[in-house]
Amino acid sequence: MLGVILFSTAMLGTVLPVAIWPGEAKLTAPLFCEAPYTEPIVVSDTFSDSEGQSTNFSMYCVGDRGQYTEVGFLRPWLALWALHSAVVIALVIMVGLWGRWQHTHAVEPERLAESTEL
Repeated sequence: MLGVILFSTAMLGTVLPVAIWPGEAKLTAPLFCEAPYTEPIVVSDTFSDSEGQSTNFSMYCVGDRGQYTEVGFLRPWLALWALHSAVVIALVIMVGLWGRWQHTHAVEPERLAESTEL
């Protein structure tokens, strides 16, 4: 089950920050951007070569005067993968505990009182 969760969140982590919401990497800024480089910016660079067109995403931490440091793509992606995995694992555990709780606290149907045959 853990392998399925990790694989699924890795696929989610590949699609979500690349195709749907590249700015999601900004959520990891508190982990990677230190003063004076406090503003996270996600940049996509598209270029063409003999193999076709490629796009690279990278996160930069920018300071007040335009100075910057490059964080890259891998570290924010790994942090987001860990976050996605933790959320899914927590949900699976909660659903499992809820099912177990419902099973142990199931309401038994009321028994009919004895009847006499007429």
